[in-house]
Amino acid sequence: MIMPSIILSFVGNQDPYANTNTEGSVLTLVRYLLAEQRSLSRVMLLYTIDTEQNAIDTQAMLTSTPFNLAAEAIALLPVSETLSHDPVSQLLAAQEVRRLLDQLKPVLTAEDTLECNASSGTPALKSAWGIVQAAGYADLHIWQVRNPQKMHPGQLQVFKDDVNSLKNEFDLKVIKQQVADYNYSGALTSLESTCLSTESLVALLRYGFYRLSLDFDRAYNALAAIAPEINSQWLSELAPLRQKQRQALLKEAYFNALIKLKNQRYAEFLVMLSGLQENVLRFLVMKQVGLQVSGKYADAEQSWQQIQQWEQGKLYQHLQHYKLPKGRALRLHAGISRYTLIAILDYYPQFAAIMQPLNELNDYCDRRNASVHEFEGVSEIEEEAKVLANLRQVIKQVAGTPGTNPFDQLNQQIDQLLERSR
Repeated sequence: MIMPSIILSFVGNQDPYANTNTEGSVLTLVRYLLAEQRSLSRVMLLYTIDTEQNAIDTQAMLTSTPFNLAAEAIALLPVSETLSHDPVSQLLAAQEVRRLLDQLKPVLTAEDTLECNASSGTPALKSAWGIVQAAGYADLHIWQVRNPQKMHPGQLQVFKDDVNSLKNEFDLKVIKQQVADYNYSGALTSLESTCLSTESLVALLRYGFYRLSLDFDRAYNALAAIAPEINSQWLSELAPLRQKQRQALLKEAYFNALIKLKNQRYAEFLVMLSGLQENVLRFLVMKQVGLQVSGKYADAEQSWQQIQQWEQGKLYQHLQHYKLPKGRALRLHAGISRYTLIAILDYYPQFAAIMQPLNELNDYCDRRNASVHEFEGVSEIEEEAKVLANLRQVIKQVAGTPGTNPFDQLNQQIDQLLERSR
């Protein structure tokens, strides 16, 4: 099938003929494309004040033998006045090309191909086509025409000069940074507009997004189709998460919190930390102590009845005399709060090593409440290293040593696949 071609070109001082009395680049490109059996539907020639007559002469040549193009198929288009007076400005030249492409877009069909002559005009005008192509603004075929008197043996006079490889480098850099920031949805959007996309990359990015969103079933579905091609680790890690195993969920929340902190999303980190702290406390009390207490206010009375009977009433006595920071007493028989859970754990010697970390983390949870309920800003986390150490120590007590963040391992695999797709 012959694809209709639209030739786009600036007009230079050596159009339609060069100083050596040989054809200029516009005529040479048209002759080449016709010889390649291309169907030329339009030729659009952009000219400045200084090249207006050159454009008129080029049009006259194209409508005569041997080209015989229809006069109505050749458009002579003056560039903007600013570019016409400053044709060495690459910015103005690129803006002119974009303006032309914007005008063309509504009338282009899927079969049209844009053939751009990058050998006529000033250096700035010539380079504008490549700049626009590298920016990914349009799908362009860029052509270069060599001076026939300066060609070396084996060189073609007319050849395609594709700078998409440069665009790929730009795209790759952006996508890699998005992945490094754990912005999987943004990376996926960027990837889909490039030629770097592969089924495995798309699947892993979707997996990362869903897993980070704690949507483990969709994360599993994202990988299912490419399971034989990927590290089995990703699917095996999802199994306990999909089964709602509490220790696995707590460790996952820990990794999620680390990402919030690394990306300096401090308010979100405090929200995640607060939820993680409460779930850790409840897990320790219910699973390691064995005391089944509910966080629901409706169940408070039943929970306190259990506490009063636990350890022959010794635990309740401990809570009666327990002092909170600033000397405050616990609110007995109210809802089972973080402070109550900490006080329960403080009764048992096996938790002595993590009581200080739990209390220090609780201070940050209070700051989360101020951030959410009183609209207080959070632009940093004081003693960040200490917070991380405390959090790690607490998670170790609940779910074992956290190990390497699985999202960092995922990023490494995505990075490797991106390198292969270049």
